[in-house]
Amino acid sequence: MKTVHAWCFGFALFSTNAALAKTFDVNGAWKQLNTVLATHYAYLGDAENHQAVEQAFRKKLNGVYNKQDFIDLSQSYLRHFTDPHLNLGPLNEDDYIVYPTGADIFAVFEENIAVVLDVKRDSAADIEGIRPGNKISTVNGQSIVSAIEDVMQVELSRLTDAQKNYALNIALGGKRYQPRRFKLITKQGTSEMQLPASYDAINALSKGGTVLYKKIEELGYIRFNNAMGNSNTVADFKAALQALGQVQGYIIDLRNTPSGGNTGVAEPILGHFSTTAAAYQKYRIQTPTIHYQRAQVETANTQPAQPSIQIPFIALAGRWTGSIGEGMTIGLDALGAIAVVGTPMADLLGGIKRLPLDKSDAWIELGFERLYHVDGRYREDFEPTVVMPGDMDENGNDVTLERAVFLLKQHIDGKREVMN
Repeated sequence: MKTVHAWCFGFALFSTNAALAKTFDVNGAWKQLNTVLATHYAYLGDAENHQAVEQAFRKKLNGVYNKQDFIDLSQSYLRHFTDPHLNLGPLNEDDYIVYPTGADIFAVFEENIAVVLDVKRDSAADIEGIRPGNKISTVNGQSIVSAIEDVMQVELSRLTDAQKNYALNIALGGKRYQPRRFKLITKQGTSEMQLPASYDAINALSKGGTVLYKKIEELGYIRFNNAMGNSNTVADFKAALQALGQVQGYIIDLRNTPSGGNTGVAEPILGHFSTTAAAYQKYRIQTPTIHYQRAQVETANTQPAQPSIQIPFIALAGRWTGSIGEGMTIGLDALGAIAVVGTPMADLLGGIKRLPLDKSDAWIELGFERLYHVDGRYREDFEPTVVMPGDMDENGNDVTLERAVFLLKQHIDGKREVMN
């Protein structure tokens, strides 16, 4: 009887899965996803080992019987492109964070553990005392290797170094709105640490105003607070300039812009840094009929705005400078910043659009617009003119800001000496 029951159960399960398979055309959904990528994604040609990855994930479709499982598998597939702008949803509570918005630690994979290089200021990780140089050996009870494999859904040996590091930083950010547990290794020893969901601290930060500003001696410092999609940011930036009054130079801090924004906010702000209409970036658009390499190069311009900034300024960029923050960084560089100080940026690729995937009731966001510095470099290839190892040192000091203050004062003092 037991054998009969087991066979009946197995037959029932097989019948149920077969019925689901008939209801959901998984192969059609997979074909649609990859057709959209090939047609619209301007960065497809940059993806390492894309064809091998696509073939490996196509084999996994045999175990997919419903739309949610397809969405989950597709999300892992797209992470192999290591492009934070390439996302698929809808998202739910069991999904990993959207990087870099949901990340508060930047680490690299070395000898099967995570070595912390940078920590986002005022984040949950910062508040709990995680510092550059610390090491993390487990995440939510998983080894670092297992955590990476869970994010990517393939064995570690099949991943490039870039894919390992990308997956690692997603794993450290954890699941959306779910607390995280780390085994932390410091000079003082090994300890267990529990962190709240990274989004909790991010949401708390968003209540602090669109821009923060202060005087540092004779310099004006303005920091954008992840609000480049908020139309109030334009007026708030202008108000900050007026509140700071007469200063000798400005430091424009774009290190907390991970969630992107839009040109309707960025362009009016950039207008304060030019007395005439000026180019701040270039772009090419990929369409279903024209690949971006054959598209005409267009120029994005900003119009002058008052008050006009005609004194020296420095831009700060970092690993949480994303999307429109990256555009503003290369824009400020083009508009005459004496330096861009910081770390490599988040590399959210291109201007994005959202397209429906009706065969799976999903959507995909992808970069259809290839973006360039005005000098012709791809935006993602731009690095600060003064490269720092991280925003924070092992004691939590803001070494990037300290360096910028030193360089700006040195520049101003040099101009004074010439005038005298």
